[in-house]
Amino acid sequence: MTSKMENALNDVIDVYHNYSEKRPNPDDFLQKQEFKQLLKQNAKSFLKCTLPPGSTEDEYIDDLFKKADKNRNGYLHFEEFVTTLAKLAIHAHNISHEPCDKTPGKDGHGHGHGHGHGPN
Repeated sequence: MTSKMENALNDVIDVYHNYSEKRPNPDDFLQKQEFKQLLKQNAKSFLKCTLPPGSTEDEYIDDLFKKADKNRNGYLHFEEFVTTLAKLAIHAHNISHEPCDKTPGKDGHGHGHGHGHGPN
């Protein structure tokens, strides 16, 4: 039986391949539009909670892509993608105790990962 961690890692790889291999000529890279679609469809709560004030979701994702594309070739290989994903997860974890639901009058907390940290 596989562990939750193994399942999560396999899921990351599978999601990456689902988006990097969509085009008629599949490759093992993510173009900016594929990266944007991947995050919007698979990381909504993380994006919502890590979105900088005054920034749109598209601007934020464009900035993530620009920072991730270390060799400036216009696409992300798996290492660039997973490094960016880790940074997104770290940021989301660091703010997970702060209110996240940005809807006026709402008091949601965290990105919805469903667990607490440490004793109450």
